[in-house]
Amino acid sequence: MPLPHTSASATLTEVPASIVCHPHQFEALLPGGWTACSPARKVAWLSLWSQWFFADALINWADQLCSEQRACPLWEFNGQLTLNAAGCPERWHQRGEPLRGLTPAQQHQQTEQLICQFITPVCQTLSSLAGNNLTVFWSNAAVRLWQGMQQADSKAADVRIFRDLFSASHFTDGSINRLKAPLRTLKTPDGEDKTERRHCCLIFRLDDHQKCASCPLEKCGKH
Repeated sequence: MPLPHTSASATLTEVPASIVCHPHQFEALLPGGWTACSPARKVAWLSLWSQWFFADALINWADQLCSEQRACPLWEFNGQLTLNAAGCPERWHQRGEPLRGLTPAQQHQQTEQLICQFITPVCQTLSSLAGNNLTVFWSNAAVRLWQGMQQADSKAADVRIFRDLFSASHFTDGSINRLKAPLRTLKTPDGEDKTERRHCCLIFRLDDHQKCASCPLEKCGKH
């Protein structure tokens, strides 16, 4: 049985961005019939939510840090999130005034701030509602940062700050780096090697959502 959608109308809804830091407030965004859903479906729906949220927040953040040397203070959680009828975030409005002209040292400082004061609390909120499953949310955040790095790299920007981040086993404070990239090398149609980040967003557990193009279940025909 598919996970129920929210009972909200088809019109978009706005909520304070700070709601992602407060599990009890975030519960108001959960779909109707949430308590009756299996733990696997709960994690999958929250994973889907985080994919939308991190896509809007992190892809451009990583791209702009490398290609334009600027960073928006996402950790201030300013502005409003626009949610679609399914309860997933479509747009984060008024997220703060970006800092510009950042030096390499300042870029590192901003990245550490992003990890400690933005990614960490968001993942903790979602994990608290998903049986304390942190891994999938950190992986989703990392996938979006990875995409932002790739965008910047396509512009010939210096992306070493993220390449170093994804290869490090620990953060600078000594804690485990949950953004570390599990990589695989694939052959492109023209025979060249292409490095991809391996991940699983668990959306395959939701019957009413398409599997990712890279999902092994899609390739082997399993359901």
